[in-house]
Amino acid sequence: MNNTGKSWSVIVADDHGIIRHALKDVLGDDSSYVVVGEAADSEQATQLVLQKKPDLLILDLGLPGKSGIEVLYELKREEVATKVLVLTMYDDEPKVRHALAAGADGYTIKNISPEEMLTALDTIRKGEIYLHPRFEYLRAEIDKIRKKAAADKFADPLQRLSRREREVFYMLADGMPNRVIAKKLFISPRTVETHRARVIKKLGFHSTTDLVRYAIRHDLMCA
Repeated sequence: MNNTGKSWSVIVADDHGIIRHALKDVLGDDSSYVVVGEAADSEQATQLVLQKKPDLLILDLGLPGKSGIEVLYELKREEVATKVLVLTMYDDEPKVRHALAAGADGYTIKNISPEEMLTALDTIRKGEIYLHPRFEYLRAEIDKIRKKAAADKFADPLQRLSRREREVFYMLADGMPNRVIAKKLFISPRTVETHRARVIKKLGFHSTTDLVRYAIRHDLMCA
């Protein structure tokens, strides 16, 4: 991580190359930041952060693969110190609340100017939370949102699941049948069914339909 006065290392995660290129251009004009990696999907973003441990991750919620919210939860599980600015097209309040509860240090939408982007990054660098002006009214609730998440044993919706069970969870939420999941994970359909049953039990569901509803409610659907 950075020392005071030194450039912050940044990873840019967005599935659109033009967005990644634009962000690198913006950051390239400011000596306070240096891009050390870029990712086009959620798995790559997670692995890059775990490997490089950058000061900052700029994260799109709509990456292919698991949701950006789950990326936030996974980084929290790994106790990574990287700050995260969510940069997304989603401008609805529930997404902001979910992102803050999952540990985001800032939330903004993709219609901001380069100057506003640097303001967002500088705000986070100072140890503060950045909110797009449209959501500034939520600032007074940040502590409440985070305290509620910390007190809720289900704040991280998938904390009870193993890595393989989380993989099965996402594929089931995406509507994949057991035989397709088995092929993708190189395991037998019977093993998939075992994982499915464990996921259902651990999360207190009665069916896969409950699982899908849960994924939608917690913004955990794959993009």
